Amino acid sequence: MNDRNGDNPERNEGAHGEDSLPNQNIAQVPGSEKKTEKFIKLALSSYFPTTPAPLKKPVIDDDFQNLPIIERVTESIKYNILCLEYSISPKGGLRQWFKLNISLLLLFGIPILIFVPLATYFMRGFTDISELFANATLFLLASALNILKLFCVLIAISIIIWVVLKLLALRFGQRNRKADDYIDVTPKKTH
Repeated sequence: MNDRNGDNPERNEGAHGEDSLPNQNIAQVPGSEKKTEKFIKLALSSYFPTTPAPLKKPVIDDDFQNLPIIERVTESIKYNILCLEYSISPKGGLRQWFKLNISLLLLFGIPILIFVPLATYFMRGFTDISELFANATLFLLASALNILKLFCVLIAISIIIWVVLKLLALRFGQRNRKADDYIDVTPKKTH
């Protein structure tokens, strides 16, 4: 009875008569990957041209005599530059080389112009911090050296005081001794 109502999960069909299994979503991924690859190749080819495009022979504007003086000058300069480029590289290699170098300049130059001043600014801060650490280290070393000198002076003073007290104890200890305290080392005569 469940099979007639479509309650069986193995035979559940979608609106188009296809089985709606979860693996069908995976089959659609390669098409989107191909679109992504095409987009990346198009973007790279527009920024980094790989094949040169042949140039057309430059021609001057038909309405050159009727143009105002400034436009005639610019048209003349444009025509001469295009003629020079065409005479050097009619297959478009020079133009491709310029495009590639300008693309690389934009790709690397703009981030360098942005990040190098920031990095320099922060490096200056790091040098200030390193100078502070160096000064603090020198101060700590000088303080440790002064403390070591102080301990050496205190030890020297305590040794001097101990020796003086020992000498005074020996000196005053001999005066207070009685004659009985001495050991008689003189030989006695026995007859």
